[in-house]
Amino acid sequence: MRVQAILVAVGGWVLFAQQPPLKTIQEIQTPVDLAAGNDTSVLHGQRVRVRGVVVTECSWHQHYGVSGGPNSKRCSIWLQAQGQSGPRTGLQIRRQNTTDVPPGFTSLAQGQLVEITGYVDYFRGEIQLRVDTTVAPVILAPGQPIAPPAPLSVSDLNFSSGSHNLQSGDQWQGSFVKLTNLTVTSVATNPLRITATDASGYQIVIFGEFKGLTGSYPVGTKLDSVKGIVLHYWPSTGTPMYEICPWHDSLMYVGDPVPYVRNLSRTPVCPRSSDAVQVSVEASSSSSSDPVTGVTLYWSTGSSTTYTAVLMTASGSTYTATLPAQPEGTYVHYYVVAQDQSGDQVKFPRFEPQSYRVNNAGCRIPDIQYVIPSVLYAYNPNARRDYLGSGYARLAVTNVPGVVTASENDLGYIHIQQPGVPDWAGIWVVASSSMPALQIGDTVVVTNATVEEYFGLTRLNNAQITRVGAASAPIEPVVLPLSVVYGDTQYAATEPYESMLVRFRHDNPSQVLHVVQPKVSTQTQHAGDYRVGMDPADPLRGIRVLAGRQTSNIFSSLRVSYINDSLWATVDGVILASPLCVVGDTTQMDSLQGILTYQWNFVKLLPRTNQDFYRVLHASCADTTSGGGGGAALIGASSLPLVYGPNPTRGEVAMYLPAEYGQAQFRLYSLEGRLLQEGAFWGQGKVDLGAFPRGVYLLTIEARGSVARVRVVRL
Repeated sequence: MRVQAILVAVGGWVLFAQQPPLKTIQEIQTPVDLAAGNDTSVLHGQRVRVRGVVVTECSWHQHYGVSGGPNSKRCSIWLQAQGQSGPRTGLQIRRQNTTDVPPGFTSLAQGQLVEITGYVDYFRGEIQLRVDTTVAPVILAPGQPIAPPAPLSVSDLNFSSGSHNLQSGDQWQGSFVKLTNLTVTSVATNPLRITATDASGYQIVIFGEFKGLTGSYPVGTKLDSVKGIVLHYWPSTGTPMYEICPWHDSLMYVGDPVPYVRNLSRTPVCPRSSDAVQVSVEASSSSSSDPVTGVTLYWSTGSSTTYTAVLMTASGSTYTATLPAQPEGTYVHYYVVAQDQSGDQVKFPRFEPQSYRVNNAGCRIPDIQYVIPSVLYAYNPNARRDYLGSGYARLAVTNVPGVVTASENDLGYIHIQQPGVPDWAGIWVVASSSMPALQIGDTVVVTNATVEEYFGLTRLNNAQITRVGAASAPIEPVVLPLSVVYGDTQYAATEPYESMLVRFRHDNPSQVLHVVQPKVSTQTQHAGDYRVGMDPADPLRGIRVLAGRQTSNIFSSLRVSYINDSLWATVDGVILASPLCVVGDTTQMDSLQGILTYQWNFVKLLPRTNQDFYRVLHASCADTTSGGGGGAALIGASSLPLVYGPNPTRGEVAMYLPAEYGQAQFRLYSLEGRLLQEGAFWGQGKVDLGAFPRGVYLLTIEARGSVARVRVVRL
């Protein structure tokens, strides 16, 4: 016991000697030079301790438990200086790692006074404390009250345009505040962004940073008050602003209610020229003294924004009306307006009208994808120009045929395209169960899918995919001029080619393309992007290209070895193609093709395999045979006579190599490139997947300078 006590004392002394300084939340939140626009902390990068009362818990955070990638255990809590409300009294404490460390962080509860050790950090305008994962939080006292919110005006945070007022707003980031007398002007979902204005027209976004904000707040809703944490949002592109983040619906105090409109649908979803279309919607009021008095359907065709009004028939809270049959190919768009007894009106849908294009063949990709941008812009002049949503969104479609242009074997996601159609012909498909074994060129039929807008991309979700057979003719890429993608933000111009197989080449066929920007951005979500164009002096006239990265929110092909950094050989996935070619500003090619997509606010091209690059001048890029070393090294093609199985498996996979190959090394990776298991065997061995979740894994076996790479499926 005496020895044990001495060890504890010595251990305690060592720990005490390593303790960083104790700093207040106000000290951490103090900027370097706000007048000069430098809003990073004067303590940036320093390891410190801080004390405060827990305001929000990890499990309340919207990002808690993100699956896959380096942020699979990411979450934040917010602390408040004990007994204080006002400027510089709140702080975000962020944990971003793949394991549940430090111990006890995720179980911290509201009202606990705690001490946390971490590094002062900064992300997109927000001063944060990044948790030191080696030091567990210390609970100093439970049951501490949360200080009341500080009353603010929206003008203390933002200008009337909604842009941040950095000089006056910086002091409130992370603090618990209260805003009053707001009116909801627009609502976006995925993520939830409720835009509201005060009586003077100043604009604020009520952001769904926390899972508890679940209620419906239609356009026109009067909010007597909103309480929440102030978050500073400063994106790489777009408008920087301060947002307010309630952690629960109970912090949203609704005043005069407006009609609640939902579930706008039609029958049939994909009309033929002989079909009249029945439109139905639900509308109700939360106040018995202010009931819904009527709902009107407005419809038009083509590019016209002059709408015909039709009074809908009520049956309880469901309202219906009928649209007349239209000729083949007609684009029909419509919306509804509900009104209550006090005269409040709600227009629905909020962002774009629901629409369809008449097709006697039934549901087809070009009809699901087709929009007229001018109609959408006129409907919602303040809408984001990069989100041009399908008129079939949230509706179920079936019997949609197509030819596979990308599969799980290359991009990791299925894309299909209708052959013989020059535009609006491609779409992303997400299977309802395990992804079928499809190859590029297979003909498929998609049934029982829901059309969904996913961060600006239209996809068929929860789909059943049936392989019909090999394609009767391969999909030929659409050749586009690079001017179509100028600056990566030509959304209306590129919308017709979303998810299609597209090829780019020089305007002059006798000239070659160049890598005009080897690294477009250092931001994490764009770090793998490079730009291919015609003139290095005009890089914006080029297409962003992404390859070699697969994470939970970034997808591209691991079967492309043309990347902008050898880091990607083993980070964010293990590249399966060889040899590795790190592109530079002298890299040339005749042309390239791939799936045109939209990621993180930018239009990008996703090549599927090295065959999507034509006549690359290899002398102009850095070839390597290492690719980062270890089991993921991009060595030459395998000639190992490997026998392995069973695959798929519910547990072990056996491996056999002739004894003359000597000792072999095996490594098991996740598709994100994380090493899960490794070992050695002579002649025969086994790898056990029993402890891992169902999914696809990469197994590499190396012997006598050769490598075999196989994908194994854990059932």
